[in-house]
Amino acid sequence: MFLPSILSLRWALFFFLFVSFWPWEKEVGEVKKTSFEIPHDSNLLKVVRVALFYEKRQVSVSTSASYEMSGLPANQLLNKGSSLASTTIRPESSGIRVGSSLYSVTGLRITSQTKELQVEKKKYRNAIRVLKNPTGSLTVVNETDVEDYLKGVVPAEMNPTWPEEALKAQAVVSRTYAIFKNIENKDFPFTLSSDVGSQVYVGESLEHPGSSRAVERTRGEILTHRRKIFPTFFHSTCGGRTTRADYQWKIEPHPSLKGVECPFCRGSKFYGWKAEMAASEIQKLLAKKGYSIQGLESITPQEEDASGRPRFFVIRHGSGSLKLTANEFRLILGSDRIRSTRMKIENSGDKFLVRGRGWGHGVGLCQYGAKHLAELGYRYRDILRYYYPESEIQNLEDFVGPEDPRSRVSIGEKQGRAKETKAKEGNIFKRWYGNITSYIEDL
Repeated sequence: MFLPSILSLRWALFFFLFVSFWPWEKEVGEVKKTSFEIPHDSNLLKVVRVALFYEKRQVSVSTSASYEMSGLPANQLLNKGSSLASTTIRPESSGIRVGSSLYSVTGLRITSQTKELQVEKKKYRNAIRVLKNPTGSLTVVNETDVEDYLKGVVPAEMNPTWPEEALKAQAVVSRTYAIFKNIENKDFPFTLSSDVGSQVYVGESLEHPGSSRAVERTRGEILTHRRKIFPTFFHSTCGGRTTRADYQWKIEPHPSLKGVECPFCRGSKFYGWKAEMAASEIQKLLAKKGYSIQGLESITPQEEDASGRPRFFVIRHGSGSLKLTANEFRLILGSDRIRSTRMKIENSGDKFLVRGRGWGHGVGLCQYGAKHLAELGYRYRDILRYYYPESEIQNLEDFVGPEDPRSRVSIGEKQGRAKETKAKEGNIFKRWYGNITSYIEDL
């Protein structure tokens, strides 16, 4: 009786820590790190663990190929076969039920010989973990090779018919972000979510030849700053200038995440937008998040940065005022309506008119800007170094495997490439310098 009670206590403690300090919660009080040494651990650099579902009461899994099912945490073989018909998996007090069989385990790991498994209606590669939560529900995790993961991310995050150089830039950015999160969250049951909390990941369902080719042609490439990895945030449209990461979230300042001028995304349909909201609607949305106010009077931005994005909004009402970070305020009102924090708010009677630019948080890569630069003929390496100043591209193989003699480059070649790259980086902005004054006046 003593051992089960200890295990229950461990699970309860884990769940408390998990809910309280989940890595991608933006406001957790602690200033998060923005750089890590890259470990010489092939598992951390080549395999990601992506949460597909949380708090599921049951989940169906199938595969048309041979499979093996192991119990966790001991990893003992429970079952195997030439195929697995659609089977329902449910949590029970004494373990996990798979079809009619009950196993006294806290988790399952299912692998397929062809590396393809269907979970609910989507197909995923490599392995699936089904973890029993202390609350009596299931968390489903896809454990997969990072390159396979990217083939399900890039077409979900960027139009796969866009220019290849833009897709290659996105592939490097998404790979870097995934590995950063792998290192940051290595002690958790999973390191990434499959939604906008990390990067949208849909398994094999949206894979496209164009985006898959971009992943293959940048295989293993990541961005670093002084050989340390950093979180390569990205967004749809910056609206004229990207912003500092530490202005958006409670994270350390970083030289490659400080914001740059970007007159390249004006072709985005999200470059300019507006929304109208009634005072009563804003009050209801605030109340849902625990901010109960009455008699909304005004909403005023504070501490605007170089991009025109405020760090805070002060909401004055009948009984006082409320100060929120701009990012939190935007998310409360709805990120699909209030597309960025680069906005101006006008009070018109009992309504508020919001006019803004861009879509997303505005940090790191501007995807529509990258698209336009690719159309102008710039290579993905130039695009990346422009949006992430002081960064450099390295390959994961430099950290986990022996050097391939065929990949060696002489010092003279390296210096020549460095000069060429630096010249191109400067040209990205210089080409548009004659028009920049008029653009900035419009921002």
